[in-house]
Amino acid sequence: MSWPRIARMSPAQRHMTRAAPSTSEGFTSATATVRGLHLHVRQRLDPAATAPVWLLLHGLAVTHRYLMPTATALPGSVYVPDLPGFGLSGKPVRVLTAEQHAEVIATWMDAADLGGVHVLGNSFGCQIAVELAIRRPGLIASLILVGPTVDPAAPTPGAQIRRWTHDMLSEDPHQIPMILADIRDAGPRRILRTLAHAVGHHIERRIPLVQAPILILRGQYDRIVPADWATRAAYLARTARTADVPGAAHNAVTTAGAMVAAQAVAFAAMHTAIETTDESPLDDRRMPVEHTTSADQVRRLAEQVLRDWNMTDRTGDVLLVITELVQNLTQHTDDGGELHLRRQDDAILIEVTDTNPQPPRLKFPSPAPRGLLIVAVTARRWGNRPARWAGRASKIIWAEIARRPPD
Repeated sequence: MSWPRIARMSPAQRHMTRAAPSTSEGFTSATATVRGLHLHVRQRLDPAATAPVWLLLHGLAVTHRYLMPTATALPGSVYVPDLPGFGLSGKPVRVLTAEQHAEVIATWMDAADLGGVHVLGNSFGCQIAVELAIRRPGLIASLILVGPTVDPAAPTPGAQIRRWTHDMLSEDPHQIPMILADIRDAGPRRILRTLAHAVGHHIERRIPLVQAPILILRGQYDRIVPADWATRAAYLARTARTADVPGAAHNAVTTAGAMVAAQAVAFAAMHTAIETTDESPLDDRRMPVEHTTSADQVRRLAEQVLRDWNMTDRTGDVLLVITELVQNLTQHTDDGGELHLRRQDDAILIEVTDTNPQPPRLKFPSPAPRGLLIVAVTARRWGNRPARWAGRASKIIWAEIARRPPD
């Protein structure tokens, strides 16, 4: 029986995992108070205006330390926070969900004046990265998801622990002291509660809501993230590609940092080039819609889009139709969806995707126009068609609002 060739950390990389809070290889430790929480960030700053900016998010039970082999290989400015409850950050009593971690990171990014950031996450950090991209798309240039959890085929804490145990057989044993120290610092209660949050997150329903381009990387011997799940995750995304990291297992960011960084840099550069060469205004705008999305949020987006397109002559009608369709989504479906606005020569096309595959029906009689009746009397044309959303049978309701001819 031949054992696989296992990627390993170099002595210099092992030193970097233990360096904080001392300065090493240009990295220093900074602290911030975010929403009452003490946040430790390992960072290296590049003053060049054109330098890329990277944010690295660690996985469950570990800290910034295991991300350092990748961090040191990245160009530009690099920020590697310890999530609240882990590493050198404070230990709040409550155990945060992926969504709450994303809110903390977004607040810190606002205070640090960070935007256009390439976000690289590993494992549970991928779930936080996805939530960050959904909530604050303007902050994100691209996502690099290395070993994204949780595979829907193993949706329980027990299944994830079993996969982690098998994965450790293909990991560099030099990681063990670092991982044990991180587990000790976080404590078993926090780790188990975070694991419960992770398996309840359903990343497969969240990836379709991300607007940023996604690169999904997977270690060749990753037992936690099988190849079929990585492929399916990419299929769910709007813009995504996949690649393997040879010789690595789940912690490719630790054992194959240079390879992970090289693939991330190439991906980020490709999409930065696309953005800088395309100077035409976007004819399509998308917005994820959740049960917590308010009508005011949707209307503000639509008003801004119509101003950008110089198509404000039917703002009232557009807002009326959007409000009805989005309220129908939030009130009558189990999961989120998407609002899509498309500019046409003489009209604005509104599309709302939801996870109820049943076609809508007009109801008569009605004492006053409500719901789809409002859509029907306002739009030039409207209808619905089947779709796929987060791997499920869904539908799109669309409405076309004609522009008024000029006086």
